[in-house]
Amino acid sequence: MATILIVEDDPAVARLLELAFAVEGYRTEVLTSGGEARARLEGPATDLVVLDVMLPDIDGLAVLRALRGHLGWEDSKVVLLTALGADDDVWRGWASGTDYYLTKPFELPQLRAIAERLLSGEDLSGEAPSRIVETA
Repeated sequence: MATILIVEDDPAVARLLELAFAVEGYRTEVLTSGGEARARLEGPATDLVVLDVMLPDIDGLAVLRALRGHLGWEDSKVVLLTALGADDDVWRGWASGTDYYLTKPFELPQLRAIAERLLSGEDLSGEAPSRIVETA
């Protein structure tokens, strides 16, 4: 089963994501800062990273750019999960190399469907969030 790295500084959101993915059978790891995430790049890559943008030290976009340039992590899928929903924020996320940009508040079934589709190899870069539906 796939491994999902969750980088989220809000403990309630981090726990929700951890439990939601664990129930689906995924292995999960939770980090709470950009610094922890950057350091984690020295370890084995994960299949998917759910990454908040507004982290207390190093922002998620900097982490994403580091991940995309780090040997061994090139194939890891990344979902930016953030409260930043302005057009320029979304553009910066895509330009930084995300595989999907999802704004908070979000629906958990939607995030699980996005994760499943990315992990199965689908390219979701052209899809609007409203087109992602839970898979049965």
